[in-house]
Amino acid sequence: MQIKRFEAKDIQEALRQVKETLGPEAIILSTQKIAGRAPIYGAGGGARVEVVAAIDPPEAPAPAAAIPPPPGGSPAEMTRAAGTAGEACLQAILSSSLSPEFLRGLAGDFRNLRKEKQAWMNGEAFQGVLRWKVMEAVEILKSEPQGKKIWAFVGPTGVGKTTTLAKVAAHFRLRFNKRIALVTLDTYRIGGIEQLQTYARILRLPFETAGDAETLKEVIGRHQDCDLLLLDTAGRSPRRREQLEEMKGVLSADPRVENHLVLSATTKDADLAAIVEQFSVLPIRSYVFTKIDETEEYTSLFNQLLRYKRPLSYLTNGQKVPEDIEPASKSRIASLVLNSLKWN
Repeated sequence: MQIKRFEAKDIQEALRQVKETLGPEAIILSTQKIAGRAPIYGAGGGARVEVVAAIDPPEAPAPAAAIPPPPGGSPAEMTRAAGTAGEACLQAILSSSLSPEFLRGLAGDFRNLRKEKQAWMNGEAFQGVLRWKVMEAVEILKSEPQGKKIWAFVGPTGVGKTTTLAKVAAHFRLRFNKRIALVTLDTYRIGGIEQLQTYARILRLPFETAGDAETLKEVIGRHQDCDLLLLDTAGRSPRRREQLEEMKGVLSADPRVENHLVLSATTKDADLAAIVEQFSVLPIRSYVFTKIDETEEYTSLFNQLLRYKRPLSYLTNGQKVPEDIEPASKSRIASLVLNSLKWN
């Protein structure tokens, strides 16, 4: 990452310099007003604007003698080397529970940032780099299905699969007028069938039950005209491998079935890793994270997106159907991660 500081009389002039020097793809890391120089021979002084911007790929390294000694490569060494007003911001990032591999990847970008003295002193610049790198690392699945789709929502118990499915159904039914049918494979949970059946009745959608692969194949065949067939599944413990194999057998009834793994944002990092590893017996198309309104710690969510490189499709933040769901976006994930860190 090439990072450069620009100074001008106003923001428009500074942005023009950024575009001319770094190109239109440059990312603005921070902006601030600075005191102007004293007038010389009648020339105008006054406040000026400083903009710190960055662009990939990085420029070729400068000769060693021209570069101030960078911080060490490890987070601990970098933290000890920070001696400016930006130290608190840097420490907040490096002491967070973000993936160690991700933090090591930030080290080179922070060393480049240190070359710009003013940027090094400005905590906003560190936050800008972090935001950019989070967005760069996250893969997003387009929420609107192209063509006819069969989506199955799978995951452990209690994460909100049925409610999430109902939100997705309502979203596409009410907003896009898609032809949708709801199918439950959850013949185990008391009230599971009735819950989804109620949603189907409210939304005026066809509703079916399938307890095995053969029945599911027949149900799919009856709804070939649907744009979207949504399958609700029973919650499964990640430690019960035989249950997951059974579910895999049922969902293998049609090769078009796409499995979306529903996870709770409140789950601890280590538990998320264990859940996803076990559920990987199924081909997972995307992640759906629920309950983002029930926590203020989102680094585990982000770490999971890094751990197994699968796209994120939806986030849910409450029980209301269909309001409390949103298509995932890179900027939203970056905001959640930055809001998780303790900056003070």
